[in-house]
Amino acid sequence: MVRGTDPAADEVLLRNGTRLVVRPIRPADADALVALHARLSADTIYRRYFGLRPHLSPADVDRFTRVDGRVRFALVAVQESDLVAVARYEGRPGECNAELAVVVDDALHHQGVGRLLLERLADVAHEAGLDTLAADVLAGNAAMLGLLRTLGLPRRAERDGDTVTVFVDLSGSEPSTARRQRARQHLAQAGSVVPPA
Repeated sequence: MVRGTDPAADEVLLRNGTRLVVRPIRPADADALVALHARLSADTIYRRYFGLRPHLSPADVDRFTRVDGRVRFALVAVQESDLVAVARYEGRPGECNAELAVVVDDALHHQGVGRLLLERLADVAHEAGLDTLAADVLAGNAAMLGLLRTLGLPRRAERDGDTVTVFVDLSGSEPSTARRQRARQHLAQAGSVVPPA
């Protein structure tokens, strides 16, 4: 069961008037994650996973919903009782970089959901001490490549065949106080120990 209402909810209003709540993913989101994946078009699945993936395996669902809140972190967007988007990063202990990925329900494409989740995820990663987020993107996925440009952070790209890896540099960024507080709140909600400001 997905519950989107938290006492200190991070609520957003989309261009089309849709209200969403953004929060860290939880193990209880397993069924909602499976339902989101089932609603995705074959094209969206291919762009996210670089291949056909008609369903998520139980092991995938467990891995995607159980994060440590530091090295592995994910934010979800919730509309009423539905999970409608996920943005995540996954790194390795002791390293200052992580891979990022995002997927948005087809019904909410081009409404700014991906951007708002990626901005928040970058802020969380910065607060968690990461310096770089890397995204593997299909070269033909102009929407995702454009989305990474809109973050306004320094980046570089490397192409290998049909894949472009975009490295987003967080080390020189300094989010506003409000954005840092929101990121720290997301880390705290995920069970992370957040250092004092």
